[in-house]
Amino acid sequence: MPGANVVAFRRSRASLESILAPTDGSAPSIAGALKAVDFARRLEARLVVFNSIPSYQYPIYVGGIPFEYPSESDYEAQCRAIVARYLGLVAAVASEQGVEVKQRIEFNGNSAQAILGVADDEHCSLIFMGSHGRSGVSRTFLGSVALKTLTLAHIPVLIDHPTPEEISTAEALMKENAIET
Repeated sequence: MPGANVVAFRRSRASLESILAPTDGSAPSIAGALKAVDFARRLEARLVVFNSIPSYQYPIYVGGIPFEYPSESDYEAQCRAIVARYLGLVAAVASEQGVEVKQRIEFNGNSAQAILGVADDEHCSLIFMGSHGRSGVSRTFLGSVALKTLTLAHIPVLIDHPTPEEISTAEALMKENAIET
């Protein structure tokens, strides 16, 4: 074809340099994060473990604010301490396996939006998350952070539904580290 423009396409291998593993601290979520550690190790990728804590809500009662209710700073400090324990658990496993790991905690009322924001901030090329596997009525009332994340994400999302054995392993690891399941 005379005069035809030929465009050369270079094949590039997509790389997963950074993986986000959000967790809510439950055994299925920790099991998913532990699988993300193994996945990151195999791909030689950096791992970001993350938790979104619900924003502080001032209680409103007819009689005013209860006397024993924690202040916003107390609430944030207590939440950070709890979350740091299970993010630290996943981070320790990652470090033992030679995976570069970063921990992130954010206060946000919308977990899916928080996950996407951190994925963008950390330049993650994949979100790897465990799912509770809820369906039917419980999904309708409780929602699904995994589904919302999958729907809104502009990067690949890998949703893992851990087996009962993987959940038992996560529960044992959490118990060993004095983390409530």
